[in-house]
Amino acid sequence: MRLKSIKVQRFRNFVEAQTVDIEDDVTCLVGKNESGKTTVLKALHRLNPANGSERSFDLTTEYPRWRLARDRRADANISKTKPVEAVFGLTDSDFDEFESNFGIRPPASLEVHAARNYDNGKLIWLSCSRTAVIQKAAEDVEISGEDLEGLVAAGSYADARSTAKETAKQLKEAGEALRSKAMSAFGTSLNKYAFIYDGEMEQEQRDRMWNSLPEFFYFSNYNILPGETDLNELQTKIDDGEELDDGERSVLALLAHAGETPQDFMDADYDSRKAELQAASADLSSHVFEYWKQNQDLDVIFDTDNVVVREVSGNEKTHRILKIELRDGRHGNVETNFSTRSTGFQWFFSFFAAFSEYQSSGNSIIVLLDEPGTSLHGDAQRDFVRFIFEELGASKQTIYTTHSQHMVDPTKYEKLRAVHDRATRQDPDQGVKVTPIQLSADPSTILPVESALGYSVSQHLFIGSGQHLLVEGSSDFVYIQRLTEHLLVNPEGDCSGLDPRLAILPVGGIDNMPAFVALLGRRLAVSALVDGDRTNAKLQRVKKAANHNGVDESVIVVCSDIDKMPTNADIEDLFDVADYLKLYNWAFDSNLKAADLLETDEPIVKKITSIRGAFDHALPAHALTTHREEFFSGIKPKSVKQFTALIEKLNATVKI
Repeated sequence: MRLKSIKVQRFRNFVEAQTVDIEDDVTCLVGKNESGKTTVLKALHRLNPANGSERSFDLTTEYPRWRLARDRRADANISKTKPVEAVFGLTDSDFDEFESNFGIRPPASLEVHAARNYDNGKLIWLSCSRTAVIQKAAEDVEISGEDLEGLVAAGSYADARSTAKETAKQLKEAGEALRSKAMSAFGTSLNKYAFIYDGEMEQEQRDRMWNSLPEFFYFSNYNILPGETDLNELQTKIDDGEELDDGERSVLALLAHAGETPQDFMDADYDSRKAELQAASADLSSHVFEYWKQNQDLDVIFDTDNVVVREVSGNEKTHRILKIELRDGRHGNVETNFSTRSTGFQWFFSFFAAFSEYQSSGNSIIVLLDEPGTSLHGDAQRDFVRFIFEELGASKQTIYTTHSQHMVDPTKYEKLRAVHDRATRQDPDQGVKVTPIQLSADPSTILPVESALGYSVSQHLFIGSGQHLLVEGSSDFVYIQRLTEHLLVNPEGDCSGLDPRLAILPVGGIDNMPAFVALLGRRLAVSALVDGDRTNAKLQRVKKAANHNGVDESVIVVCSDIDKMPTNADIEDLFDVADYLKLYNWAFDSNLKAADLLETDEPIVKKITSIRGAFDHALPAHALTTHREEFFSGIKPKSVKQFTALIEKLNATVKI
């Protein structure tokens, strides 16, 4: 079966029912910490768990706490609430199984619903459109197309039976014996599908259907393999029926991949067991290192050791200890315990080990990954996303949660779901909302998606696009672009605008400039335009970043270098005062005049701020775009001259 959708309600921070459509391969739940992403996976896992210790719902601890007493008073059957419900579609093999179970082949659009309630009862039922059921029942008795129309148009199953009965009578009277016979048989044929629309099934049939459901494999940081495991103690816990922790379950999965159990290491045939373990190590390692690119010189080694342990009784006994070691080729083949390695590698390898039991299983498994790879480097996270989409999701439906930009693939936008907890202290009943990304009302929820898009754009923008001119903000970008457009038509001397080899890149403020100069300057040709004077402390940070990364200081242009500019000039000071006030007045629907400004050597932006308050510097730039023809028809020569001087300095920085 293929999971089509899930519904979660009245479970932890979920209040009203939230339905999440599930993709055929990979579905990603994106949201902030504590938003409810894990809650979705926990609810779904308990529907039909393949692993883990949490296998049941608890009304007292997991029903929304602030509603429990109130809802109990209002509903005596509150324990019948279904915190999770899943809808499955059938595959070809499922149709064969279904026919074996019910004696008929159902309509292709049939859906199977499975749920658990707080009593932990297993609930299963079927759904299908009335039209599809009627068409299938009619097809079984070979009712012709023209006769089918009346049956499909009926308002209920009872009406369809009545229509068939009446039509059969009319056809018989008209001498249409074959058509009449087919219509007469319709009622009996429809009754065979009654288990779909009235829910009446034998318990054995329900049990067989439940046993056909996919199982859910859940993996989180708690499932990480321990570096050492006492196999004697592990086998004792298994024999005594004790609950295993998640790490111990991962060890069992690892041994199962080798075809072994803890008990197998207690017998005399130890060497052959060790050989099986080493074979499993080699197999897992080769798989892991297809996607682990951070250190390709590691070898994972499984071994065992005998140690003397004093048991509770006081007796000493030899215990077999499973050890996972890593040999690092980068550092003289030194072997260290698995638990001492990076948390990222521990998580990465543990997942492959825990899932190895199910990887090639013929059983239907759906994988639930809770915040995978949070301890991994960004590059390793992208490697794991590649594994999820290229391999894991290709064979097993996979649902994973994340708040990391590196675990989001923006090219798979339609597979993302936003999870947002809308509850407030004043109104906790708002609960969690799950929507497609484009419908999310909370920008911080989709921040990882925006960041992933930004990273993708920057990668394509930076590479192969010529020399980059770094500017502080969007207003710098607009002013240089618009003046270049003007100079192309009305050149000032030899200058016809910014050299086309310079690609302007706004960096979001002077504080970001050093990082951009450093990171881009190591691989690409860059120039920079900075506001302020040459002694500015922030400019010194930019120059220091340039020096440390082999960038020539001569490519850093400062607005105050232009003749007759204030010592701490901004790009706005390149305009004649009247020209800039024209843009400001358009942007803010005001009538500010030059005579209103203080006669100081301060930049014009500071002069305006001192009498009108702070304002968005980008808005006058946008006004230039909106009113460009009107503005340039009356632009002052001083503005053109000063911008020309700036552009000539920028053009002189071109190195390619």
